[in-house]
Amino acid sequence: MSSSSYPTITTERPSTIHSFAISVLLRNPGAAQFPLPLRMADDWEDHELLRPTLADRVGVGIRDLDDLMHEMEANWQSLVDEHDPEIDPALRARFLGAFAEHRTVYGYTLLSELPNLLRQALTDHPDLEGINYDLLIVDEYQDLNACDLEVLELLAEHGCAILAAGDDDQSIYSFRKAAPEGIRRFPDDYEESDSYPLSVSKRCGRRIIEWARFVIEGDPDRPERPPLTPDDGAADGEVALLSFANNDEEAQGVARLVERLINEDEIEPGEILVLHRGDFRGVFSRPIKALLKARGMAISDPDVVKRSLDEPGNRRSLEVLRLAVDPNDSIAWAALLKLTNGIGETFVSHIYDLARAARHSFGTVLLARHEAGFDGAPRASANRAATMIRSVHEWLENHPLPDDAPADGWGDWICGLPTDAVFPGFSDDLREILAVGRPG
Repeated sequence: MSSSSYPTITTERPSTIHSFAISVLLRNPGAAQFPLPLRMADDWEDHELLRPTLADRVGVGIRDLDDLMHEMEANWQSLVDEHDPEIDPALRARFLGAFAEHRTVYGYTLLSELPNLLRQALTDHPDLEGINYDLLIVDEYQDLNACDLEVLELLAEHGCAILAAGDDDQSIYSFRKAAPEGIRRFPDDYEESDSYPLSVSKRCGRRIIEWARFVIEGDPDRPERPPLTPDDGAADGEVALLSFANNDEEAQGVARLVERLINEDEIEPGEILVLHRGDFRGVFSRPIKALLKARGMAISDPDVVKRSLDEPGNRRSLEVLRLAVDPNDSIAWAALLKLTNGIGETFVSHIYDLARAARHSFGTVLLARHEAGFDGAPRASANRAATMIRSVHEWLENHPLPDDAPADGWGDWICGLPTDAVFPGFSDDLREILAVGRPG
């Protein structure tokens, strides 16, 4: 058979289940209940705006709010209403009502709810666009939770074949209700399916496999299967369990190991990755970074971008650009109010209460009250807000988005914008990142 006689196969770019949910939901407006246009807050917006104001509406502290949020998100992921016995039912009811109101006023959707929104859309609307696939290849199947698994089952009911690749011994996402039993029961969930177990590792050395087997075979629920073995030509490999007296000694030990790998074993720094399970406020990573820098070793710090985006000038510029895309963006306007000196929480609460009563968005009500002169609002804050809004509107009018994507890429277009008090521009590190996407 000649190559020309084979059928044409069209493939899509790989995506996460969250980005897949976004693509389907945006192609089917109204198929699921969430504010439009789709807007998700970044870390700064979440920590500085949304969570504090939601906590205030519920009447709790941030830690208690986090517990309530975690319970709600866990229920989306597990599809089971599991109630934390330490949460008062009346508080839970007040939180759920405040959350529904709050997300309507600020117009946001949580990343954690996207798969559940897609599940609801697939259940309620069997004629959705954007789901007509012949085959879905699902990697890391063991890390899917009950909601993710049901989404795949609903897609399969539409005629899509599912090819699952995964290893239940490597399920590490229990924090988002990962259900490794999903891959274990795959042959039962999908009739006429076949299983192709692989027991030979071509990735790891013999000693590493020995340690891995000690851990994974301690799972009493693990099904019977051929033991994991190394490839015939596998090296011994190197693995060690190190113990340190405290965090400082641990940081010293990690820094010495990295230094030895670079100087004695001649391993490129870019080939060395330091992993840690948790890093609340940089307690683990900060001393390691400091020691590596003190020893003259360059590090790639993923937190640099996040910290840069938290800087007031960068943050203000980002929020102005959001308004260039959506002039009514409620979170962007709330962020600019927070970043403008002299505008108090009383003014923000005044606008929020008006939006809540009218069942409109914060941004829409803010602009409408601006046109009406902010009658009834705290006068000093209202004057500063009016000045800020006028200056932003003037900037947006003078710098409209091009109708088509710039030939040199959006990064160059953004970096080419003139800077002023409204749009301070981005710091050098962020400008460098923006320039990476330049064509050629």
